[in-house]
Amino acid sequence: MNMKKMFIAAIASLMLFSCNNSTTEKTSDMEQKNTVVEAIMSRRSIRSYKPEQITPEQLDTIVKCAINAPSALNRQSWEVRVIQSADLLSRINNSFVEKAKGKSLQGSAARAQEPGFSVFHGAPTLIIVGKDKRNPYSAVDCGLLAQNILLSAESMNIGTCTIGNMASILNDPDSKDFLKEINMPDTHEVVFGIAVGYKNESPDAKPRDESKVQYIR
Repeated sequence: MNMKKMFIAAIASLMLFSCNNSTTEKTSDMEQKNTVVEAIMSRRSIRSYKPEQITPEQLDTIVKCAINAPSALNRQSWEVRVIQSADLLSRINNSFVEKAKGKSLQGSAARAQEPGFSVFHGAPTLIIVGKDKRNPYSAVDCGLLAQNILLSAESMNIGTCTIGNMASILNDPDSKDFLKEINMPDTHEVVFGIAVGYKNESPDAKPRDESKVQYIR
């Protein structure tokens, strides 16, 4: 009789453990999903960075997340260049400042002639993304890749800012030497850059226009 009770108790304990383990797995999955949502909702465009470089491990994680983005027919049509050379970053910035002279620019670029201006906001890392000129879907592929960069960085509390001016700087015929220096193939052109680094500011969220979304049911 005692053996029977012990057997029943063992079975009950096993079932209870299995249920608890299943609940833990579901909770873990939920927490993981919430982490993704949290990164999306907390991400901001950062325009002030600390001078310290992010770690090689952090950069490697960001790059791996980037190239795991979906792409049309899985052609992975992007070209990605990670620039951390202070000399090259300085020369790219100086090129933009020179080209900006006498032009009416918007946003932070309007301050291009101010002392200490940085088109990538002083970030110590700049990621250049190139699209395939032969592929009509490549710009979309690059956008998906960029979002993976932004969100993976945010998950590690690393700041980012997408910089469209990189296209106007590096696609200019006078900037061919820059493209050669970063080994960008002739089949591709720069679509944007992404500043990456430790945050030196905590900007508030900008208002979102929910009227842009309509439901057809």
